[in-house]
Amino acid sequence: MRAFLLLFCSFFVFFSFAQKERINSTLDSIILYREYSKNSNLTFKQRILYANRAITLSSSYSEDSTLIKSYKALSSIYLNQLNTSKLKSVNFKIVDLANKAKDTAALANANYILGYTYDVESKPDSAYFYYSRAVKQYDVIGDKKDYINVLSNMSDIQYYERDYVGAEINIIRALKILETLPETEDNIIVKWERYNVLGIISGELKNFDKALEYYNLTKKTVKNYSQAYYYNVFSNNNIGSIYRRKGDYKKAIEIFNEILEDKTLLDNDSLSYAAVKANLAYSKYLNKDFETQEVNSLFKESIKISKALEDEISIMGTSAYYSEFLSEIGEKDSAKKYVDLAYKIAKNTKSNSFVFRTLKTKSQLEKDSSNIFLGEYIKLSDSLVTAERSRRNKFARIDYETDVIIQEKEAISKQNLWLIIISIGLLFSILLLYIIKTQREKNKELQLAKQQQEANEEIYNLMLSQQEKMDEARAVEKKRISQEMHDGILGRLFGTRLSLDSLNMDNSQEAIISRENYIKDLMEIEKDIRKISHDLNTDFISNTRFPDLVSTLVETQCLAYKLDYNISIDNDIKWEDLVNKTKIHIYRIIQESLQNIYKHAQAKIINVKIHQQENLISLLIIDDGVGYDKSKQKDGIGLKNIKSRVEAIGGKLNIKTKINIGTTIFIELPINNEPN
Repeated sequence: MRAFLLLFCSFFVFFSFAQKERINSTLDSIILYREYSKNSNLTFKQRILYANRAITLSSSYSEDSTLIKSYKALSSIYLNQLNTSKLKSVNFKIVDLANKAKDTAALANANYILGYTYDVESKPDSAYFYYSRAVKQYDVIGDKKDYINVLSNMSDIQYYERDYVGAEINIIRALKILETLPETEDNIIVKWERYNVLGIISGELKNFDKALEYYNLTKKTVKNYSQAYYYNVFSNNNIGSIYRRKGDYKKAIEIFNEILEDKTLLDNDSLSYAAVKANLAYSKYLNKDFETQEVNSLFKESIKISKALEDEISIMGTSAYYSEFLSEIGEKDSAKKYVDLAYKIAKNTKSNSFVFRTLKTKSQLEKDSSNIFLGEYIKLSDSLVTAERSRRNKFARIDYETDVIIQEKEAISKQNLWLIIISIGLLFSILLLYIIKTQREKNKELQLAKQQQEANEEIYNLMLSQQEKMDEARAVEKKRISQEMHDGILGRLFGTRLSLDSLNMDNSQEAIISRENYIKDLMEIEKDIRKISHDLNTDFISNTRFPDLVSTLVETQCLAYKLDYNISIDNDIKWEDLVNKTKIHIYRIIQESLQNIYKHAQAKIINVKIHQQENLISLLIIDDGVGYDKSKQKDGIGLKNIKSRVEAIGGKLNIKTKINIGTTIFIELPINNEPN
């Protein structure tokens, strides 16, 4: 027994030792593979292979932290490659593992990388969401450097998305932490960048004195920095631009001239040199006290340098300013050339402020197309206002929702059974109410659909009636042509033929003259036949069916409502290209609009226009009524019906109204090539 016990103990010790040796060997291999994956002398393919081997071995290891480190090694490779799809895949796995292991540092790093990945992909909402998570986790573990970096990225997103207040808040949070850190060169640059963004934001908000304050802080920040020269050139250029925007052109010119006193600037920083030259030229132009040749020379030099450096943003800005100057001095062709260049780059780079600026210049240069440019200007302005409204408080909401998610995770485990039961009961009640509401809405929709179907049938019958009238008209026309052929042309042709037969054997001078006269008669008969043939090929009532219906509708309703009206329908519209469904909806939209105007607008005159632009039909209905405030008044049944009909045929609806001015309804409908 003692011998057996001794043997068992010996075996257990040997087995434990062997197991430990095996684990140590595996861990050594994992560490070795990770080191290989970091070797920049190897190809990316080889490094990825080693990282994946480390992950495979780590998966058999008992500690999640080891697997997390191996995945981080793979993430680092994909980060160098900027392979965003792989980066997301790997870091989502790290998030799962870090949550399981409660590794806040790994979680913060993974969320930081996910935020950066979405940032690179130009998905600001997702980027901000993961940055927001990361910044809270870095705050928990006390990692000030990455905390500042993430806050900086968040503020950049908010700045580009025009959430200026939110950007300022996050920048100030970052600056407060920066003040507690040593003044290293990296920290100096980060601080300079944050003050610079604050200056830009203040400039955008037209708080010029505050902008100058921040730009002066950028200069103070790099005071003891080895590369302060380059940063100060940038800051001074910004300061000069702020004075120009304030209208203090003399001060701006003074600052730009001071920058250019450094004769080494062109060699040391060509791009800044070009920017300062352009700003100096534009400031001199705005000051109105300038020499044309001097300003012209400054602009040309700036553009030449920018083109040599292939810097699109610099080319765009300088060309936009230059075009304004050229327009002022009467060189319209050159101005158009440069404004077109600036406009093209602004559109490609989505630089909306310069899109606005160039559209304004183009409208002044090209008077014939000014309405087109004005329309594009208004459209862009409306879209930016809409986008800005939707973005308002968006990032604050993401921050809030991130906090709520964390709190909910902690609270769910503490909820009592009775709260769950109440929640289920409440959910059931809400669901029941929702079902009842949905059923009622469906019944209303069915009723409305039935009414619309009846209305559509009525219009269709009108169109059939119109078709019958057209067929009758065609029959009458055919009968008339037949009578003309029989009674006129055939009789004349028969008489001429008999006369020619009688002269066949007569070669006298008188017979020759008679034959010539009869040949002329034949030519006249030929002309008459050709005219009748042309009449047959002309559809004398083509494309009149639907326009007639619309004209009749407008005329009868306006007479009934005692309204003056103007109606204009493009004669080139091929109504046969539109399916009946679309024409019916157009008819009903006009009818509904006229009824709304009569009931609510108190209008005196109505304008109805239908015209075609490429593959779109535009319907414009304008009244001079009392208008209404869209923000305070909900859409009535009439407007809802119009919106429903426009959506049903894939159109776009835009309603513009102003109190005591009137209302404009603008609808664009695609031309359906499906045959009627």
